[in-house]
Amino acid sequence: MPDARPSHTTVSLLNQPTPPFNGAATALYGERGPQRSQNAGRQEPQSLGDHVDLMLDRIKGLGRQQKLSLHNEVLRMLRDIQVIHLIMHSARGPWSQQAIDHSEGTIPPFSG
Repeated sequence: MPDARPSHTTVSLLNQPTPPFNGAATALYGERGPQRSQNAGRQEPQSLGDHVDLMLDRIKGLGRQQKLSLHNEVLRMLRDIQVIHLIMHSARGPWSQQAIDHSEGTIPPFSG
């Protein structure tokens, strides 16, 4: 026996016709489904490690082990709070002073 309750599927509250609901995937992705981005070959760096890898790729003549050791050393340096403070103090732009003002303040500024 079909459901006798009235369903609200063909007309909106303002008596405007509404398209049929074809499922959540169609609502998210459209009729063709999920698509790869047009620029799948080039991706922006997502982390500090990706930035370091891009930097090391521009250096010619480095072997695999040299790249790995440089990658690890640069990431270790970038995790050092004094280097982060140095970058914050040397930044030039509209947000640099706000970043300095909102820092924890427990570490004195770098005076190199």
